[in-house]
Amino acid sequence: MDSNPPVILLTSHVAGSRVGGSVTSEILLRRGHTPELVPTVVFGRHPGRGAPGGGAIPDALFSGALDGLKAERHDRAAQAILTGYFASPGQVEASARFIEEARAHNPHLFVLVDPICGDGTPDGTAGGLYVEAATARALRDRLLPLADLITPNAFELAWLTGTPIASPEGAAQAARTLGRDTLVTSVPGSPGALGVLAVEAGSSGAAWLAETGRLDRVPYGTGDLFAVQALCARLDGAPLKTLARIATQRTRAAIQATVKAGAGDLVPAASEAGAQSLEPVRMTRLGARSPAWVMGLDGCPAGWVGVIIDLNGLEAPRLAIYAGITDALNAPEHAHVIAVDMPIGFETAPSGPGGRACEREARARLGQRRSSIFAAPLRAALPARSHEEASRLNRGAGGPGLSRQSFNLFAKMREIDAVMSPALEGCLHESHPELIFATLAGRPMAHAKRTPGGRAERLDVLAGQGLDPALFEPHPFKHKIAAPDDVLDAAACALAAVRLAEGNALCLPADPPRDDTGLRMAIFA
Repeated sequence: MDSNPPVILLTSHVAGSRVGGSVTSEILLRRGHTPELVPTVVFGRHPGRGAPGGGAIPDALFSGALDGLKAERHDRAAQAILTGYFASPGQVEASARFIEEARAHNPHLFVLVDPICGDGTPDGTAGGLYVEAATARALRDRLLPLADLITPNAFELAWLTGTPIASPEGAAQAARTLGRDTLVTSVPGSPGALGVLAVEAGSSGAAWLAETGRLDRVPYGTGDLFAVQALCARLDGAPLKTLARIATQRTRAAIQATVKAGAGDLVPAASEAGAQSLEPVRMTRLGARSPAWVMGLDGCPAGWVGVIIDLNGLEAPRLAIYAGITDALNAPEHAHVIAVDMPIGFETAPSGPGGRACEREARARLGQRRSSIFAAPLRAALPARSHEEASRLNRGAGGPGLSRQSFNLFAKMREIDAVMSPALEGCLHESHPELIFATLAGRPMAHAKRTPGGRAERLDVLAGQGLDPALFEPHPFKHKIAAPDDVLDAAACALAAVRLAEGNALCLPADPPRDDTGLRMAIFA
């Protein structure tokens, strides 16, 4: 068995069309996952083009194939199961039993159910079903309760819940009754637009909407592509609203490429383009009446450069320059979470070689970028007004000499230390851009940040997190105000602030110590 945990696909195989298992397998392979497809039907082409050839896999044959996977313990090794098109209630029942048994041995198994059963007017009736009603009922009653994530279109949501869908708010209310995280496609939006809705599980689960312009022609297979893109983002650790944005962007890119090429079938490879080339999509929180701002800060020649993000998506991200840290704290947006690339909390005596525990742990995660983590000075050295004095005071307190690069940050360190208190730590957090980029990308950056390749890969990470590259490119400030890498570093810190506000941030170390003044010594990403 492949050492890479498999993703098991229970869906259609259509040999001559880019739908079902062919498109989901292709995307999983491109992302480095191992797909294992158990087909529910084998067709020669999509039924929408005429007689498809082939036919449904008999229930006994389908169930037997699942037994073979179990015999090889693939169900226990799988990281995820994605279900799609089913041809019979018997297939659904066999799949439900397979998932139940797999999860008994593998409690971390992630299950995405794409309840493929129909399309059309989302009026809550069965008029748009294109599978047998018994199969649709089995999907609703047996598979949905086993799902971690459900990806219906608007018609399917309406049928599954018996609720007509006429607005994003109505779709959100219907989705909450399913009791599972839900991504709903083709939600009615504003004139000329369609929406993708992300709804958290629970009766009061938050809901976010991404609206995009309608497209004249949508090829077969877009629902399958959307589901697998959402699954890949989930396997990368992205939260629900990010799944919706990523899957929307990447599916739209494939549709546009298909139309541009005049192709009859979906071009799924187009969905794997770099994040910078994808059409920006902003997620707006339903029901929000005012922005909820967070901020990332990095030191710059003019003082501090800030990137400010509205968690509710009502306002677009923005940039600002602040002369001092108090100006940032008192900015008109009143950011309730701020992440700053500067040490907070200073040791009196070294706790170990290489600086504070947070710096040692961050450095261990950064590979070839580990040199970007400077060891903070000891508190006794902070008042120094020259590099020589700083090194002398640091050595006198038991630490090493200090680099000139480290000393050049002393003024900024003193500025934050002067305003920082334990009471402020709910708002102001230490962060580090290279750790943030590595955390978001799943690997340290390959190139130094001031190189063209380094800037490009960091811009791609920012774009992948929903920040429009047009905010940073071309560089919006004169260099004597803020350097290009200062702005990207502030943007990375802003994303750390988002993660902090949403409870998803990495904290190094997990149980941070405090310095002698009571300040927490931790790096967040």
